Amino acid sequence: METKDALDKLIVDEEENPNIELLAELVLKYLRFDKKTGEIIFNEEFYKLMGLQKILVYLLGRKIIIIKNLQKDFDEKINQKEIENILGIKGSSVRKYISVDLKNIVKSENKKYFVPNYNLYKCKEKLGEKSKNGN
Repeated sequence: METKDALDKLIVDEEENPNIELLAELVLKYLRFDKKTGEIIFNEEFYKLMGLQKILVYLLGRKIIIIKNLQKDFDEKINQKEIENILGIKGSSVRKYISVDLKNIVKSENKKYFVPNYNLYKCKEKLGEKSKNGN
């Protein structure tokens, strides 16, 4: 039997179960999912978000597809080119958002991006930010 000490409480796992209530709250205004296909449907409010927020909400939507098993053989992680194509955001902007603005929230694994479950609480602040220049 493995003994646990007080420090074990500090160790997190990116695959640890997410806070479902928080995840739902984060995307509620912006996304829905097609019941038959499992595809993400963007609400009107989604298009009012800044580019970095769109990326964040989209990545959270991909997490929901996995949690709810809405699509078969679906990978939560996505590469930059796919993000560009799906969201219509320029590649240079996607790179900047992920490497600078979302650096402490989004993780990369084999050049594919995702939000670890333990970073959901960080998303709330980013989604509450207002654009400084109207983007």
